[in-house]
Amino acid sequence: MPALFFFTDPKRTPHPEDIAIHMPEGCGIIYRHFGESHAAKRARLLRKITSDNGLTLLIGEDDALALEVGADGVHLRQKSLIRAGDLHARYTHLTLTAACHDTETLRTLTGDEGLSAVFISPVFASRSPSAQGIEALGAKGVRDLTDVANVPVYGLGGISCDNILSLRDTGLSGIGAVEAFSLRT
Repeated sequence: MPALFFFTDPKRTPHPEDIAIHMPEGCGIIYRHFGESHAAKRARLLRKITSDNGLTLLIGEDDALALEVGADGVHLRQKSLIRAGDLHARYTHLTLTAACHDTETLRTLTGDEGLSAVFISPVFASRSPSAQGIEALGAKGVRDLTDVANVPVYGLGGISCDNILSLRDTGLSGIGAVEAFSLRT
């Protein structure tokens, strides 16, 4: 599993291919299309970029699209964790990751679900619509979650060059980000 993932977002990163072509070899991209009408076309473009540049491509919530474009795997929302075991049994070649936002859910994961990692969020304050009104975990909260996890844990949400060092001893296996990859100055 890559240590660094770029999470796409149609509103905040409307042209993820422009970011993908600049990513260093060995990183990952999680393409979340949220029902975009041109999702298949963009997924094929991202697959080409990731294949040509030694990157990993996971498709958010859409195993059919992941299989169609030959992606490396699927990223599930927390409420879709129930699908992980079946996806793993049916498609053993796919890498599976999932969002996980609370201690109770993390404790229920045994490793039998076939997940390569979970992404906890928001680590820090984030402009993500899903993070609004949710208290950021901070380094201590991240450590509390990694301590109970039976699968590798990645952080997501508000992580930037300004705060990443505070996560050094939290037990994270890697990080994901959206706006940290923005090409805007």
